[in-house]
Amino acid sequence: MIGIISAMDIEMKTLVHLLKDKKKKVHAGLDYYTGKLDGVDVVICRCGVGKVNAAMHTQILIDKYKPKALIQNGIAGSLVPSVGKLDLVVGSELVYHDMQDYVIKNFDPLEPVYYADPALVEKAKEVAGDEGGVHIGRIATGDTFVSSTKEKDAIFKKTTALCVEMEGCAVAHTAFLNKVPFVVLRCISDSADDNASESFDELMPVAADCLVDMITHLIKLI
Repeated sequence: MIGIISAMDIEMKTLVHLLKDKKKKVHAGLDYYTGKLDGVDVVICRCGVGKVNAAMHTQILIDKYKPKALIQNGIAGSLVPSVGKLDLVVGSELVYHDMQDYVIKNFDPLEPVYYADPALVEKAKEVAGDEGGVHIGRIATGDTFVSSTKEKDAIFKKTTALCVEMEGCAVAHTAFLNKVPFVVLRCISDSADDNASESFDELMPVAADCLVDMITHLIKLI
């Protein structure tokens, strides 16, 4: 079984709609759907926004469904000009942007970087093909919707990440501690700058669905 984790309903609704033999259970107040996605056994859950929700529901999913791999998908804000709106980012590395380096260095169990499973990253690259608009690299996570150019620049200076979001590194952190292979996939909804809110509202529905085909192809290769 493969686990698929999204933060918001809009990021998972199409995948849930495509499920065959669908069953639903509720854990910690949120819905988990099992079934077959294009013939592959999956469990799909909405974890909610933010690091605590993401970590909690990743652990629940691992404990109750024993997935052989995890895919975390959703939308994100670009941190660099080369990553444009509706581009796709495959997170090969995940970092926290809102945790002090001193804390990460001196307190367990924390890592400065959480590395996605290399085989899953390669499979994601294979599915994405050679088309433009697909980027492989670092994703930064923190408990804030980044919507100011000043904050965006500070996060990039600290992390050198391609994009920023609110759940990926928490999923990566939990998967790492449980020794479950993972990869994080993000579609860009905004540029995390002073105009981010307007762009997010406009592009969110499109960006939220742009990973569906990639995921349905990727799970067949896992």
